[in-house]
Amino acid sequence: MPLLKVKVGLRVSIRSGCLGIRPSSRFVCRVCVVSPFASSPVNTSQKLDSHIYLFVSDGKKRPYSYVNDFGELVGFDLDIVNAVCKLADRSCHTVLAEFTECIFTDRSIDYAGTGLMAARFDGCPGYQITTDRQNEFDFTLPYLDSSASFTVAPGNPAGFDPDSSDYSGFTIIHLTGAPTNNVCLKRLRKKFGTIIIAQDLPEAKAALLNRTADVLFSPRNRIDGLDVLSPRYHCDNGGAAIMLKKGSSIPGWWNPAFQRYYFSGEYTRLCTEASGKYGGKIQCLPSPEQMSPELSALLHAPTPTIPERLWKFVVSGRIYPYSF
Repeated sequence: MPLLKVKVGLRVSIRSGCLGIRPSSRFVCRVCVVSPFASSPVNTSQKLDSHIYLFVSDGKKRPYSYVNDFGELVGFDLDIVNAVCKLADRSCHTVLAEFTECIFTDRSIDYAGTGLMAARFDGCPGYQITTDRQNEFDFTLPYLDSSASFTVAPGNPAGFDPDSSDYSGFTIIHLTGAPTNNVCLKRLRKKFGTIIIAQDLPEAKAALLNRTADVLFSPRNRIDGLDVLSPRYHCDNGGAAIMLKKGSSIPGWWNPAFQRYYFSGEYTRLCTEASGKYGGKIQCLPSPEQMSPELSALLHAPTPTIPERLWKFVVSGRIYPYSF
């Protein structure tokens, strides 16, 4: 390569591997050069997406995500995130935060948590897709089946009957940010009266045991020390997924990778093994051979178009008739 001489007084800049010589006149002369400090050419096979995607867990949901006896964060949520991210050639990590950083309830309305809205992390795995949540969140394809149950103190002292259409004589409690809220009860065509909100599961359990509340409506089908009643109900639209900030680009790469992983049979193997590995029954999606027509349509859906820029506006959801 010929020697390039640059006169004093010229501004020299290097952009994208080219030397830009900007004299005081109007023209710009650009000459491509090889840096003397480069030991090898640029590797064009490197990841185009260098972002490290952070997913969050509260570490309290065994077998999905919990801190084990050795202080390690483990569970099926981590396994599926790692598997799909590897297939999609993305760098992902799961971190700990309170679940209210993802979603919380205030006066019977669910709001997005500060952590997710401020992009301290990218997504919250294991959250049910519901009609009300879709007002303010995006979701990946579901990777878990889901359901809801009514739970009572041992012996069902209040005599609660989940098959009844009228719950107005009972005090119902649900967890903040849970999909098992008042609007789900309305979609189930249940009449109800008093509803109180617990900040966490220990608070809800205490309310049942001290008779402050008669029944807990929750997405959990097993709670130690309490009686979970049959049957199961659905507040969800197809299962549980990764809950995302509106306008997230994650479905653009996650969904195709998850579809490949699921239909390869690897998802079924991973989920089945995880139930034994983590000591608890995981609500796996049925295998591709056993899935329902509804699930088939959902998992064969095309990847959503991700807008280049999504302008977001906010309302409280309490001002009738403007936004409610």
